[in-house]
Amino acid sequence: MNLATSIGIAIDRVVGIVSPQHEAKRIVARIKCMQVRQFAAAKNSRLTGDWMPAATDINTLIRTGSATVRERSRQLVRDFAYFSRAVKVLVDFTVGTGITFQSRVVRGTNAETGKSRLHSTAIRQIEDAWNRWMDEADASGKMHYHEIERLWKRQDVETGEALLVKVFDPTPGRFLPLCLQMYEPDWLTSNFARAAGNNLLDQGIEYDPLTGRVAAYHFAVPDGFNQFSGKSKTTRVPAHNVIHGYEMLRPGQLRGISPFTSAILLADDLHEYLGAEMDGAKMAAKYLGIVETDDVAGFQKMRSTVDAHTGQRVEVLENAIIEYLRAGEKMTLTSSNRPGESFTPFTRLILQMVAVATNIPYELLTGDYQGLNYNALRGVRNDFIKIIGPLQNRHIRQLSRPVFASFLESAYLSGRLALPGFASNPRPWMEGRWQVPGMEPVDMLRESKSNVEQMTSLLRSPQEITAARGRDWEEVLIECAEAKDMATQRGLTMGEVSTALQTNPAALDAGENQ
Repeated sequence: MNLATSIGIAIDRVVGIVSPQHEAKRIVARIKCMQVRQFAAAKNSRLTGDWMPAATDINTLIRTGSATVRERSRQLVRDFAYFSRAVKVLVDFTVGTGITFQSRVVRGTNAETGKSRLHSTAIRQIEDAWNRWMDEADASGKMHYHEIERLWKRQDVETGEALLVKVFDPTPGRFLPLCLQMYEPDWLTSNFARAAGNNLLDQGIEYDPLTGRVAAYHFAVPDGFNQFSGKSKTTRVPAHNVIHGYEMLRPGQLRGISPFTSAILLADDLHEYLGAEMDGAKMAAKYLGIVETDDVAGFQKMRSTVDAHTGQRVEVLENAIIEYLRAGEKMTLTSSNRPGESFTPFTRLILQMVAVATNIPYELLTGDYQGLNYNALRGVRNDFIKIIGPLQNRHIRQLSRPVFASFLESAYLSGRLALPGFASNPRPWMEGRWQVPGMEPVDMLRESKSNVEQMTSLLRSPQEITAARGRDWEEVLIECAEAKDMATQRGLTMGEVSTALQTNPAALDAGENQ
């Protein structure tokens, strides 16, 4: 309440001493004036009178509700098929089989053309070392680095954040001592933790109150899981050894929240509704006989059995058996129309709402492609490309680049890679391109012709086209050269190979056996 409003209320009360009617008129006039000045969404009415949103900061909201949201999200992923499908779709389209790295270290600039020259030797050494280290990246030795990427993204989707701790294993025989360990967000805790100096501690994260920069993370790790000593109830890990990823929704946010939050209640209701409809359909598929008789006790004693669990008498009417009742007895078979005609459109509507809340196209979430033509399907695909792009970029910024920087530093310090000047300026050695999973064309023939026209018109490059399919242009050229060499060895040209494969896919195999 501002000063002007307070003064106005005080004047109303003074007027009310002399004339209560004038006081009432003044109050009504003031309320109308305030309503005129408000946004429509801020006005109170009989429909919004009990709508009182929590007016608090994002960290308080996450601190008080994130644990419940995490558990509900995980439970739905375990038990509700569409939530499980949503997680798989986002993981598969963001990471796929893995985001690959192609080094682009520059040797210098060509004096004649002014173009940068790639350092082919350094590129090959860095890529070979990276590929070798990825095999042993997991501290437990169970996962390849690309599998860690998938687990990271799965955590990001289910719980809204992902945590990875860098540990160092000096075991002889390892290529590098650096290895990675995935942590559960639940292990972050402020209980029994103590911040250093003037730092603040919130939700297990220690940070500088002036800049907001994170200084350390405090974990309560289950016994026997990690390589840290268990001398205290919590373990303080410096921030430079932790990679913490989540989507920043509001300034100052310290922890993440599941992107499925707005869909959780809706999905749970749909889950229960589907279960009730399935139970109803199963009951409707059975015969239910209701017997009307003057001798209830005698009828039940002769024909029914007692359920061992409920103690109730049950009469079973088997298929293809006709029961002949005694005089005065009548049996009625009940019928049910479940599921009704509204079941499918209603379920589809709710699933469309779940698809919107999870930011996944309805067709991908449900596998329902009925009624789609080429234009509609391509529109769905193009929209999803726009959705998945920012997710892939955030994944690269928050995981791929920090991990690669730690790998390169470890390789340099251990002597596995000779990187002149790395200590003073490591950035030139980190130059590279991250290739994310692509999407195959909806119609290969139509889009191939369009791509050729755009390349001819210099509107698109072959690198961009192959990258959109999740491939690297250089690898494609290498494979094409290998295919050409194989064809030449058999006395064929690429055109002849193409014709042979169209008419007889086994043509090349037959040539090998001659």
